[in-house]
Amino acid sequence: MISKRTIDEILLVAKIEEVVGDFVSLKKRGQNWVGLCPFHEDKNPSMYVSPRLGIYKCFVCDAGGNAVQFLMNHEKISYPESLKILAKKFNVTIEEDVDKTQDEIVADSEKESLFILNRFAENYFIEQLFETEEGKTIGLTYFKERGLHENIIKKFKLGYSPEGWDSFLNFAKKNGYKEDHLIKTGLIKKSEQGRLFDFFHGRVMFPIHNTLGKTVGFGGRTLKTGEKISKYFNSPESEIYHKSDILYGFHLAKKAIRTLDNVYLVEGYTDVISMHASGIENVVASSGTALTKGQIKLIASQTKNITVVYDGDTAGIKASMRGIDLLLESGLNVHIVALPDGEDPDSFARKNEDAQLKLFLEENSVSFLIFKAKVLSKEAGKDPMKRADMVNEIINNIAEIPEVIARAMFVKECSQLFELPEETLNIQLRKAVWKKMNQNKADSKDPNNSETSSIESVATNDSFKLPTTVESRYDAVDAMEEKIILLILKYGMFEIDIEKQDNEGVYYDQIRIDQYLFDEFHDQQIKFKNPLYQDIFFEYAEIAKVAENQDKIKNYFSSHSNTDISNFCIKHLIKEDPDYSHLWESKFEIITRSVRNNINKLNNKVESTINSFKLRKLEDYRELIFLVLKEECPEELLPSVSNKLSQLNTRREEIAKLLGIVITK
Repeated sequence: MISKRTIDEILLVAKIEEVVGDFVSLKKRGQNWVGLCPFHEDKNPSMYVSPRLGIYKCFVCDAGGNAVQFLMNHEKISYPESLKILAKKFNVTIEEDVDKTQDEIVADSEKESLFILNRFAENYFIEQLFETEEGKTIGLTYFKERGLHENIIKKFKLGYSPEGWDSFLNFAKKNGYKEDHLIKTGLIKKSEQGRLFDFFHGRVMFPIHNTLGKTVGFGGRTLKTGEKISKYFNSPESEIYHKSDILYGFHLAKKAIRTLDNVYLVEGYTDVISMHASGIENVVASSGTALTKGQIKLIASQTKNITVVYDGDTAGIKASMRGIDLLLESGLNVHIVALPDGEDPDSFARKNEDAQLKLFLEENSVSFLIFKAKVLSKEAGKDPMKRADMVNEIINNIAEIPEVIARAMFVKECSQLFELPEETLNIQLRKAVWKKMNQNKADSKDPNNSETSSIESVATNDSFKLPTTVESRYDAVDAMEEKIILLILKYGMFEIDIEKQDNEGVYYDQIRIDQYLFDEFHDQQIKFKNPLYQDIFFEYAEIAKVAENQDKIKNYFSSHSNTDISNFCIKHLIKEDPDYSHLWESKFEIITRSVRNNINKLNNKVESTINSFKLRKLEDYRELIFLVLKEECPEELLPSVSNKLSQLNTRREEIAKLLGIVITK
């Protein structure tokens, strides 16, 4: 178990903007950073990252937390795994409370065991490639013949699995790895006769990594010809390998993708490797599968611009177009580069100098829709019906683009290409957009949609409804309690001027906001109705004694072990009020929302909030007294109850006067 001292150090040094920035393209906005949320289909930046508080928060899907929680949710890993990754990233030495053996570490988690086994296999294949005669003669020769230098081979951790049927199996078992884990990762297979054998034997190996660079699977290519066996074998799906969420080379490309604000999408392992060798690092591969929503989400987390590099094969281009429509639906800006006939990115990169390759990719990049329109137009020829179908298909694609201006630009270009009036295309576009909107509306009302059904069932279930007066009163009290909690969380350590009186008259004294509120609650014996706020209130009293500043308090509650507390604080604390220079006041003769003015206004805000809260409490108490009177109060208690009601009404009027409002009797 990782020691508390180590955890505290990790949380102290881990920079949330760097952690999130490894997976999401962030842009500065005031004191915060913003980016597309990776936890839902996000087309407009809705996730805020606060370096000051050390937290992130999405205001659409409600995801939020600190750096540890971000890694846990994004990578679907455990708390200890997330801590270890952060410790490595920020150079924190991990201190274990209890030393563990290798066997105990492997047994800690099934998932972790598979990661450890894959890393072990990766190192084995690398050693076989560089240290054995068979590996050098077959595997290393193959890679070098393809123009790959050792630095690139080592960068991608390429390897070789020896020809023997059970070479790796025996080596893994000798090192204590279990057969069931070997089978789960797909490194070992079982024949129909029950014999275990190396799945990748006699192949050059391409490790597959997740976004963190951890090995989740392998691709193996045979070097034999003339045999009826697949050229490539890939690891099966497992607890740690879901191919629909993996892009080959992504962990090495994400920094370059963010820097260049563009990603090249290719098909295979060697395409990625050869382009890297040519100096183009913002490249990933779908590994021969159709693009999935999970892979598109990965791309969108880094950039909105994607350039698909096609082999010079018309049939292949047409087949791939269907998958690219998903990119348009996701709001990405899609371009195409078609290579010369007979070329793929691997061969083309090896045949051209680095500068020539970069220039070709830049000069031959065209918008996907225009590229598709030209391909379909050529295929349709002069046939009117085919051309009409082609136009409708392109218009449906344009309708998927969320930006109105971008749609207008594509209509203009297609009008010239198809030799049709823009208005004709716009009429069809409006129909397509309207149809899409109606379909989305119908989907949201689908009785099979579990989310909609559950919401509607709650809304129409009388057992969940409160009487209107009670419900509105409860909402009002809860809203006021929330205001008070947010006052102490945001401004508790700031001081305000409070009016006091002694024998010499009225005077003003400074007092911290949190102390003022605590005194009021204690003197009036007030408690929060909402247990969450009461818990925060009690714990704040302890934390405030030792906190250095208000940000430390915010950070403490935003990273609280109680998720209800942390979620509440993250939601309300991550966004800062606009902060303008107070110099604008003299320059433009206006009152700005500077920090100085916000604090000055707190005097009135604190007093009015606490007085409104007291008034609401008195209203509740008054209603209880009326209930007592209504329930035939014993005659001997009537004077006492009436006296209480009189005192309460007097106090109500005093507070109402302070608030500047009129209340009914």
